[in-house]
Amino acid sequence: MGKNLYRLLFIFILIIVSSYLIQTGVSTTFLLERNIQLIQLSYVFNSLFAIAFSVAMILLSKKYNDQLGFVFMAGSLIKIGVFMAICKLTAIEINRNTFVDFFIAYVICLVFEVIYISKILKSIK
Repeated sequence: MGKNLYRLLFIFILIIVSSYLIQTGVSTTFLLERNIQLIQLSYVFNSLFAIAFSVAMILLSKKYNDQLGFVFMAGSLIKIGVFMAICKLTAIEINRNTFVDFFIAYVICLVFEVIYISKILKSIK
């Protein structure tokens, strides 16, 4: 399991860094007025939360395998709530125009979590 975790983390970090570079590159190439601070915060926060949440799911899968779906949904809600709280505390404004800056990183990390958690659930059965 440890070898698979390292391989998956390597792939995840590669995808996150690539998507960050693509998103900031598109923003600067097309002169889009984007909040780079929000994009950076979004990628760092979502990445760290996705990795920590995936490790927590591995640890919880042994004992609470019947409740992993509910834990996953609760984790997703907590992730959005904590991110919005951080934005409020740091005075980063999120409106309709800047929501995409957060949402791209959120979706990439969510897809990672779903794929990884589904592999965990398949291995339990």
